[in-house]
Amino acid sequence: RLYRKCFGFRTPNTRSMMPIRRPEGSQAPTARVLTGQLARMVIPCRRLAGFLLVGIPAITADVASVRGVDTQYYKDSGQVLTRQLLHRSAVEHVAARLQNLLLQNGRRAFGEEEGQKEVRFTFAVHELDAKVASFVHNRTGELWQAAAQLAGTKELCVLMDRGFSKDPGDPETHWHRDDEAIGVHRVHPELRTVHAWIPLRAMGREMGTLQYLVGTHRRVFGWLENFLASMWGWEFAWFMTASKVQDDGLEVGDVAWHDGWVLHSAGANSGRAVRDGLAVSFAFCNGPDGCAGSAAPISAVNTTCRITEWLFDSEWRARHREGENDYAKNLIQEPFLHQAARFVWRSVVGGAGGLFVHWIVVNGCCSKRKEA
Repeated sequence: RLYRKCFGFRTPNTRSMMPIRRPEGSQAPTARVLTGQLARMVIPCRRLAGFLLVGIPAITADVASVRGVDTQYYKDSGQVLTRQLLHRSAVEHVAARLQNLLLQNGRRAFGEEEGQKEVRFTFAVHELDAKVASFVHNRTGELWQAAAQLAGTKELCVLMDRGFSKDPGDPETHWHRDDEAIGVHRVHPELRTVHAWIPLRAMGREMGTLQYLVGTHRRVFGWLENFLASMWGWEFAWFMTASKVQDDGLEVGDVAWHDGWVLHSAGANSGRAVRDGLAVSFAFCNGPDGCAGSAAPISAVNTTCRITEWLFDSEWRARHREGENDYAKNLIQEPFLHQAARFVWRSVVGGAGGLFVHWIVVNGCCSKRKEA
């Protein structure tokens, strides 16, 4: 279809290649008509040129945009699924290049016992393939444009990109917050991230797609959530009050987005095929001071965030490339004083509740019996 548009061939036969004859007496096409015909031919040829230059289908033409309703839903819930945001051919090309790379370089992660794992992951996939790097770091592509719309700013940088593979039988990935897991919030309080999860093949929820606790990315909560958190901790409050949703029916070209502060996981892979996904994380500053440059790219050419090398030091990355496996889960615990204060508060509330029940029994049931 692209070649037919570019060269003007309607069908691959010899007749289509013959010059078009105008009927006798008809006028020659005007300059405006010729200009329109030329434009219809040149625009697809520009896409063909992009295909020939970079080796993958041009992903800057006809840039898709995130709908306003999707942007608002993302702000409210902390996640959104954008259907057919990316060109299918571009994702298929990247998927074909990543299939062997993820198999060869994927490392077992979060296994509780020897030989077990939750997922295989490959860090900094763009370093392994130049075409994947051009896909991830393309500022004018659909991925960047959509990330900028969701973030509300064009001042972005690539914090990290990873390949995630769930083999058949892999269990559910533990619930976590990305920013908390890697310590983004410790760099600067106004530093924010938006994460894109790109399925590399069609998949349903049975293959272990992402699942989220809606709204847990918020920084301010209501009285009920604060009360439950003061008694039993934030995870208890979130699981009691927030609804859980899971991506389903993903097609090549879809992108699942989530805020770096939303609590999320990935389901178990009960299917028969490997679930491969490419995750690209963008960082930006939500404050007026620029977050001390932490959300700035290394250079105009290298769009990697400056803080990436600090968060993921060279020694760890070298061990990862050399084959280090079995990355442990870091249990994030509150300081001892917070735990002690929560225990005291639970005791006070429990004691007050016991006294209130006792008062009801004594002044309610017993007083009626005395009157009788």
